[in-house]
Amino acid sequence: MQAAWRIVGVACAACASATPHPSSPSSQALPPPAAAPAPVVAADERAAGLLEGRAPSRLDEVARVAAATASARFVVSAAAVKASMATAVGSGVWPHVLTAWGTDDEIAAQLDAGLAELRSVTEIAELGFATASGAAGRVGVIIAVPPPHLPITVERDGAIAHVKLAWRWGDDAAAYAVTPTTSRRLDATRTGDQIELSIDCSVPVAIEIRAGARQIATVVDACAPELASAERAPALDLGPPAHTLLEIEMRVWDLTNRERVAHGVAALAWDPAGHRFARAHAADMARLQYIGHEAPDGASYDKRVNRAPFRVHSARENVGHAWGPGEVHDAFLRSPGHRANLLASDVDRGAVGVAVDPGDPTAFYISEFFRQ
Repeated sequence: MQAAWRIVGVACAACASATPHPSSPSSQALPPPAAAPAPVVAADERAAGLLEGRAPSRLDEVARVAAATASARFVVSAAAVKASMATAVGSGVWPHVLTAWGTDDEIAAQLDAGLAELRSVTEIAELGFATASGAAGRVGVIIAVPPPHLPITVERDGAIAHVKLAWRWGDDAAAYAVTPTTSRRLDATRTGDQIELSIDCSVPVAIEIRAGARQIATVVDACAPELASAERAPALDLGPPAHTLLEIEMRVWDLTNRERVAHGVAALAWDPAGHRFARAHAADMARLQYIGHEAPDGASYDKRVNRAPFRVHSARENVGHAWGPGEVHDAFLRSPGHRANLLASDVDRGAVGVAVDPGDPTAFYISEFFRQ
């Protein structure tokens, strides 16, 4: 993984499209958290149309746990999800975790779109759903797992874990050591119909194994003890690993709102139009291989905002290139200009958009867009 981390940020307090965006109940910023009762969790089937008609699932309990932790402090607890997966499902596999915030209708729209996108890029065998209301607001969570593929054996030799699994795919195996903030390639040896890899457990990680673009297996317990301690400070919890671009966007968004509220600034409402705007710019950076607000073809930030299907009173944008949601969030916070954009009080909604780096499938380009 490259050591350098690249970021660029800009604030536009009075762009050319300076007409204030009309406010509405669906676009108001969430208030800062105040003293609140314990989260109230409920399965709400109408909150996601793609869930209609499904049977109750063991993963509903995992979703309830995830929603309760997010509604209390914005970010889904990775430790809680892992423990709940072990208790409710008897599995150490990291699930896909989708989050959405707002009213039930807003949650429904976000999760409908999210689940449809998730199903377009990966196979889903089972999913759970729950909502919760707490100090951080109302959140809906989908927990989804892929079908089981292969038996995996793990042997420990001191600090080294040896992982073996049968291989029936034509593509060579690609294995990655993954934490919530980083991803690095591992050496995998293929012998006939079996692959083997080894990992140093001095720094515990999960292992993701892929055949081409398809994720085949995730191993989270190769390095005992637990990857995430239940005693871990909530402020350090970066959420479960992000398997897809959508999950990366959701993790960064949750971390952003947690950071804002921790600094006494109101959380931002999710902005579907801003999401399309941010994704389009991330895709443009990936396509043209640049990082910035003005494209090599001359499409400037002001031009992009002026062409957007919305008007702004103030707008701010952070852009960069990274390998994990925790990494990108930390880098923005360490840069004064990007931190100012992230914590600005003159915006009340926003979104995050990412696009895979064509030259490095473990990396992504990112655009954060905030507006009022």
